[in-house]
Amino acid sequence: MKKMSKTSLIGWFMLITAIGMGLEILLNWRLFIPLLIGCFLIYKGKISSKNRNVYLIIGLSLLAIPILSSAFLKFFIFAAVIYGLIEYSKSKKQAQKIIVETIEPEPKSSQIKKKRPFIKNMFVGSQRVVNEVFEWDDINIQCGFGDTVIDLGMTMLPQGESVVVIRNLVGNIQLLVPFDASVVINHSSISGKLKVFNDETELFNSNIIYYPDSGQQTLRTIKIITNVLVGNVEVKRI
Repeated sequence: MKKMSKTSLIGWFMLITAIGMGLEILLNWRLFIPLLIGCFLIYKGKISSKNRNVYLIIGLSLLAIPILSSAFLKFFIFAAVIYGLIEYSKSKKQAQKIIVETIEPEPKSSQIKKKRPFIKNMFVGSQRVVNEVFEWDDINIQCGFGDTVIDLGMTMLPQGESVVVIRNLVGNIQLLVPFDASVVINHSSISGKLKVFNDETELFNSNIIYYPDSGQQTLRTIKIITNVLVGNVEVKRI
């Protein structure tokens, strides 16, 4: 029998939770009546020209009561937190390290094409890509739990601006950039530190745009956009 992937298991768990919540609300009149009234007020707010916002606010509040009161939702949140902590503890043993080595990009064709990027999303676990040569594309990945290291030291960047976008829930991000390319960092975090070369900034529910190479003339620029819920981001030259 083929073993189910983590993604499939999570999907089935979410589906079972949603079905359980629906049955729980339908069979419990204390939960079903606020849901019914909330749906009616939301509908009335959409078709009404007066007091629309009042209807919508009250309707959404009543709609939230049965959902937040559901035992299935509480169990799902508890299980998700435990699962996230377990996977995070596993990923801390070995950071996800991506070493990027590229060839010069070929001229773009006028035809519209679809292309899957070389560097892919990683929700949990570790990924190691070493000594791979491929055409450079802007990086746009999402990581869930764990540390991520992206090494651009051997990258042959095209002239102009190259973009690196990384979104992470919990964990640290380290970016190693070439010494001959300037960088611009746009970082947003709920809790964590941003260290750019030798300058370190503590962040709490804020964002910052950093120009460490302001005033310098370079042919290549790396624009780094990072979004982290909890974790540190470090940018260093190699």
